[in-house]
Amino acid sequence: MRKLLVLFAALFAFASIALAQTQQQVQLDEPDAPKAELFAGYAYQRSNLSNFSSLSTENLSGETLQATVYMTRSIGITADVSHVTGTNLAQTGFDIVRYTYLFGPTYAFRISPAITPFVHALFGEDHERSSVSYLQDISTNSFAEDFGGGVDVKLLDHVALRLAQVDIMHTSHSGGEGHFRYAAGVVFRF
Repeated sequence: MRKLLVLFAALFAFASIALAQTQQQVQLDEPDAPKAELFAGYAYQRSNLSNFSSLSTENLSGETLQATVYMTRSIGITADVSHVTGTNLAQTGFDIVRYTYLFGPTYAFRISPAITPFVHALFGEDHERSSVSYLQDISTNSFAEDFGGGVDVKLLDHVALRLAQVDIMHTSHSGGEGHFRYAAGVVFRF
């Protein structure tokens, strides 16, 4: 899987070099397109915790932070860090904390100055720490892949509202887990 990720990153880098020649003309055509964005918001995650026999799917909540740098008007690279937690899941005294570090390409559909839908494919690591009140903490790391998108609505020249970001994330904890993630918050555009 790591070889695939390296190959994907190399192809993306070569494509960005090829597109760099047209970047100046595109930026002149649409001066309102941001060169970078910073998103901060609430994150909800419906997690399939298949590595714990007493739990199936649980609701976790927390926060997410994303930074996107655009190489062209629509193509960018996103770094995503999120943190979600759940306490006393299924009334068992079981607690879980999940940190996710992801990186990958983003494509923004600049269909109007006010509304910007986007899609992304992010790859990285998921760190999961679990504990039960009377036992020792258990920590595991796994590869994570996240596919999704959302829509931003412009509020001011440099501020937008992310109405929804919906993602499906897969991790390799205990042979594989699937997670649904929803996020909403504020986007600062530069």
